[in-house]
Amino acid sequence: MADDMKKAEEAIQATTAQDLDDLNLTEDQIRSRKLELEMNKERDAIILANPNKLPVAVWFIIPNELGERFCFYGITPILKNFFKYQLGYNIAADANAMKDIFMGLCYFTPILGAIISDSYLDKFKTIVSLSSVYILGLIVLTITSWPTVMGVATTQMSRVGPLLGLLMIAIGTGGIKPCVSAHGGDQFLSVQTYGLQAFYNYFYMSINFGALISSTVSPMIAQNEYFPWPLAQNQTLTEYFAPKGLKAPLGNGYPFSFLMLTCFMIAAMGIFIAGFKTYRVVPPAGRFILFDHIKTGITYAGYRMKMKREDAYKATADIHTEGMVVEMLDLIKVIGAIWPAPIFWMVFGQNSGPWQDMGEQMVVPFGGSQKGFFGTETLNNFWNPFFICVMAPILANYVYPVVDKRFGVRAFGLQQRMVVGQVLAALSFVVSALLQRWVNGTCAAGEEKDSCAGTVSILWLILLYVIITLGECFFSISGLNFTYTEVGKRTKSSCAALWLLTSGIGSFMSSAFLTATMSADQNAVAAGTKKYSEITWNRENFLWLLAGCCLASAMVQFVIARNYVPKAFRETAKF
Repeated sequence: MADDMKKAEEAIQATTAQDLDDLNLTEDQIRSRKLELEMNKERDAIILANPNKLPVAVWFIIPNELGERFCFYGITPILKNFFKYQLGYNIAADANAMKDIFMGLCYFTPILGAIISDSYLDKFKTIVSLSSVYILGLIVLTITSWPTVMGVATTQMSRVGPLLGLLMIAIGTGGIKPCVSAHGGDQFLSVQTYGLQAFYNYFYMSINFGALISSTVSPMIAQNEYFPWPLAQNQTLTEYFAPKGLKAPLGNGYPFSFLMLTCFMIAAMGIFIAGFKTYRVVPPAGRFILFDHIKTGITYAGYRMKMKREDAYKATADIHTEGMVVEMLDLIKVIGAIWPAPIFWMVFGQNSGPWQDMGEQMVVPFGGSQKGFFGTETLNNFWNPFFICVMAPILANYVYPVVDKRFGVRAFGLQQRMVVGQVLAALSFVVSALLQRWVNGTCAAGEEKDSCAGTVSILWLILLYVIITLGECFFSISGLNFTYTEVGKRTKSSCAALWLLTSGIGSFMSSAFLTATMSADQNAVAAGTKKYSEITWNRENFLWLLAGCCLASAMVQFVIARNYVPKAFRETAKF
C-alpha cells in the first residue's frame, strides 16, 4: 500500500505541471494541487492499483443523475397544462410563456452553482446543498398544488405556493448542473482516458433513460382524475371550461405526479450521499475563476490601447501569469463563437409548446385517446430523448469517424456541425408550419383555426421529432464539446455553465417572443376586440417566424465557422 501511495503522489505531481497546457501556475494554484494530492492519497492509490476499472464512485454519481433527470423531465411535460388548468393561465401562449420562464431560470442558475463550487464549497457539498433546495421546492410544489390539503377546488389553486416551489426547483436543478458531470470527471486520474470516456457515455445514457421513463409515466399519472371538479349541477366538464376558452382537461393528478418525483429525487440524493467515502474531492479555488479572467481582460485591454498585441500580451502575463492570459483569450474566442446559440434554444423550446398545442387538434391512432401513449403530452416528451439515445451513438461511433477519415478533421468540425444542427431545426419548423396548415384545412367549416379538431394523425409529429432531434445532436452535443475542448483546463466548468446559460437566455427570449406575438393576439381574441380570423400571429405564422429566425442564426453561425480556427490548429495559443 505504501508503494501505491507513492505512485499516486507521483502521478498527480506529474500531471500538476501540465494543468495549464504547460504554462506557469500561480502560488494559489500550486497550493490547491498539493491539497488535492494530500486529501486523495488513499483513493488515488486504489484507482492506480487497477486503472482500467471504473472508480466505485461513479456508481453513486450515475444513479443520482438518472434520478434527478427523471424528476426534471417528469415536471416539464405536464407543466404547461398545470399552468393552464390549475393556476389559471388560460391563454395557451401565456402557459407556454410561463413554462419558458421556468426553463430559462433552470439554465441561468448553473452560473450560481459554478460560483459556489469554485469559490466556497467543493462540488460534493454544492450538490448536496442545492439538491436540498431542489427537494424542498418539490415538497412545496406538491403540498401547495394538492386541493384537499389547501382546502380549495382543483381549478382554484393559489399561484404563490406552486410558483415558489418551481423557483426553488429551478435554483436546485440548475445549480447542480455544472457540478455533477464535473464531479464525475474528478474521480478519474490522467491515466484513465478511456475510463473517463466510458463514464460520460454512461452518464449521458442515464440522462436520456431517466427522461424516457418519466416523460411517459408522469403525464399518465397527471391525466387521471383524483379530485372532484367544481361543477354546477348537471354541468359537464366541457361546459365548465368553455367560457375560459379551454378544452376539457384530461385529468387533475398533477399533485400525485409531483409526489412521485419528490420521492425519486430524495432517493437520488440518498444514493449520492451514500457514496461520500468513495469520492475524490477537488478543493475549491477560493474564488470564482471568471472574476480573475475579467480582471485579466481589463488589464489586457488597457495595455492593448497603448501597445502592440504581443507587447500587451507579455505585459499582462507579467501581472496575471501567461496561463491566465491564454485562458482569457481562449474564453473570449469561444464566447464570440457561441453567441448565436440562444436563438437556436429559443426556437428549439417551442417544440413543447405550439407543437403540443397542434397535437391536441390531431387524431390519436389505434383507437387511443389523448391520455394514452400517443397522446400529445406523452408523445411530445418521449420521442426526443428516444431519438437522442438512438442517434447520438450512431453519429459519434460511425458517422463522424467516417467523415473525418475521408474529408479530414476540419472539414466537418464542431462549428460546422452546429451550423447543420441549426439548419435542421429550421427545417423542422418549416415542416411543422405546413403540417399546421394541413391540420387546420381538415377542420369543419366555421370552426376556428388552431383550436378545431382536425383529421390528421398525431403520428406525423414523430417526423418533426426525427428532424429536430437530429438537429439537436449536431448542435447541442457539438456545442458542449466545443466549449470543453476550446478553453483551458481551469475554465471548463465555468464555460460549461456559460453554455447552459445560452439555453436560459433562449428560454427567456422565447417567453418574450410569445408574449409579443401569439399571446398578445390571443388575449385580444379573448377580450373580444379581435376575431380569430383577424389576428396576425396564428400558430402557422408563428411557426414560419421561428423557422426564419433559426435559418438566420444558421447563416451567422456559418460565417463564424468559416473564420474560426480551432485551438488545436492555431499556430500560437497567444493571439
